[in-house]
Amino acid sequence: MSERHFPLDTVFNQWYSEKDGIAKFFRDRNTQAARAPMKKHIANFFAVLFEINNLQLNNSDEVIEQVDKLKIKPINSKERLSFLIESPTHYHSFIQLSEMFEELEKQYRKLLAIEQNKTRITDQ
Repeated sequence: MSERHFPLDTVFNQWYSEKDGIAKFFRDRNTQAARAPMKKHIANFFAVLFEINNLQLNNSDEVIEQVDKLKIKPINSKERLSFLIESPTHYHSFIQLSEMFEELEKQYRKLLAIEQNKTRITDQ
């Protein structure tokens, strides 16, 4: 795997450590308090998604269109991410983001395992 621009584990861990607090905002129906952390983690998700695919994240309006071309991504990413961007303060967006982080982390861990296996085989 090519060298990472930032530690992906840190982003995943940050989501997992902060998601309970965001869930509390939604439980308390405080969607305005949820807005900033949701936007932050949506942006982090995009960064991780592109980093895993060894691509630079362009800050353009076409970023959603680029998602379709990615090899490693959660199912229905384009539609789900469009919804997140349009409605970051909806509880369903929080649920989607949580599921997408879990799906992407599983794919990332699988990729790491495959690459470690390849390295072990070539080192023998």
